[in-house]
Amino acid sequence: MRIWNIHWGFLAVVLLTVACESKSGGQVADTDTDSNTDTDTGSDADTDTDTDTDTSAVESCNFDYDAQFATFAAMDGPETVPPGTIENQAPPGWTAHIEPPAPNTYVIPEGKGGGKADLVLPGYEDNMPMFERGLPWSEDTRCYELPYGAHLLTQDQAYDMYREIAEQTTGISVDTDPEVRTVVGVRGAYPGTFQWHGNTPDLFNDTLVLMWVDGDGFKHVREFAVHTDVGNQYFGFESSSSLRPNRRYHYINGWHGSTPYNALHIDEIWYRVRNDTNANGHWDDDRNGWLPPDGDDYFREGSGHNIHMGSVNAPLGSAHVSVWSAGCQVIPGMASWIEFINAAWTEEGDHVNYFLVDVRDIHPQVWYPCEPDGSHECPFEIELPADEEGDTSTATADEFDVYNCSTIDESGNEIVYVFTTDEEGTLNVVVDCVSPVDIDIHLLEGDDADACLARGHESFTYDITPGRYLVVADTFASGADEFAGEFSLSVWIE
Repeated sequence: MRIWNIHWGFLAVVLLTVACESKSGGQVADTDTDSNTDTDTGSDADTDTDTDTDTSAVESCNFDYDAQFATFAAMDGPETVPPGTIENQAPPGWTAHIEPPAPNTYVIPEGKGGGKADLVLPGYEDNMPMFERGLPWSEDTRCYELPYGAHLLTQDQAYDMYREIAEQTTGISVDTDPEVRTVVGVRGAYPGTFQWHGNTPDLFNDTLVLMWVDGDGFKHVREFAVHTDVGNQYFGFESSSSLRPNRRYHYINGWHGSTPYNALHIDEIWYRVRNDTNANGHWDDDRNGWLPPDGDDYFREGSGHNIHMGSVNAPLGSAHVSVWSAGCQVIPGMASWIEFINAAWTEEGDHVNYFLVDVRDIHPQVWYPCEPDGSHECPFEIELPADEEGDTSTATADEFDVYNCSTIDESGNEIVYVFTTDEEGTLNVVVDCVSPVDIDIHLLEGDDADACLARGHESFTYDITPGRYLVVADTFASGADEFAGEFSLSVWIE
């Protein structure tokens, strides 16, 4: 087994002389290690990553997240409007910020905090413990529960992993210039893990990673518990929404709140979001198995999704987001917030890229060698404009039979394509085949038949925005007859 897709030039043999940190904050207790393991020579040569020489593998990270969050199920939306709710009728897409205002703010002068510039902090007080993975690394390695098992990674390896997740999943390069900050959000996975946990709403159960390369070339990684959806709260008309995953968002070192303090402020307006129509605290989608109690959520234009803090008095597993997020990315607790913003803040107005990904949509090549074959596990990657030839009669995939955007029987073989875009425009998808072959086309925002955005028998158009998308060419069936065969596919944006 390979411990990593070595196409980073990633060295897989790790010096296992220390273990992960204490369990507080979702990390593991110290374990004995083999001090006789060979050291990393720094060579660029590929290393042997067979399991018998994989010194980074461990039995488990012993994370206790499931126990922390197990007793907190999804909540129904509130029945009454809370005091101070802003009923926004215009402009559409405005995000309300009605969290309790900070009683005051105070300044950490340049050189006293992050050491880069004066930093304005809010005067909240709470007893939320510091999330320890947000602190500077005190050991050589940290434990990660990867899709193929638990492993100890160095900080360099963790940086390269998150960089690969961001770049492969969104198609956008991470800025590695010295002291430039990058943030990666992983929706649906606890820090240090990459398995979908169901994304129970109104909990701080997602991951936010701050990463950068310093002036001496050293890589830095900080990991925080965070909430990337919306709080379980009624915020008013079109005033709560979730950021769409699998795309890059532009942020700056800026301000947040009615008592303004320094935070990461989104530097875009009128981007596509998912409106929380029923105020139940998350993005309803058949893909996630959530049933909306009152009305369907829908796409619209939004704005104002900052990265800021929430002051809550509770252990992490029992802390509810509630009024602290109408869609912002919220780090709980003053201790963790101070650690985050001290490390993130450079100078007011400096740009920060935020890559938000759904853990289920991380590009498979991040974890395994993957030769694209049109399967769901390893789809064909296309760059737009694209002209492709395919044949579903020889395809190996046959997983999707009915999509949530149609009732048509598509139980024949399918071929899966994936593309990323950082632009807006009209997406055009056209399929051509000769009767009796009958191939239909579908646009998905995730590898799930219930994540369908558009469908066509011969063609369709869709108002596309930045992100990662799948195009599935699927075979129409009627009873026992499947109309598989050769087709041509064209995909472009205008």
